[in-house]
Amino acid sequence: MVLKEKSRIIQSVKSYTQYVTIPSAIVRDSQYPFKKDDIIEIEVDPSRQIIIIRKGESND
Repeated sequence: MVLKEKSRIIQSVKSYTQYVTIPSAIVRDSQYPFKKDDIIEIEVDPSRQIIIIRKGESND
């Protein structure tokens, strides 16, 4: 099963920072691999117009 929901990108008014919200239907799914405070790695593939988010390694 693929976890899939629609969301949107929100632009910060005071900076260039953008936020992506993850709907609760995805977060509550037992297959969802992320937890609060996980370190993540974000990769943007402009040619395919996708954002890839994966678990990153902690800097501890």
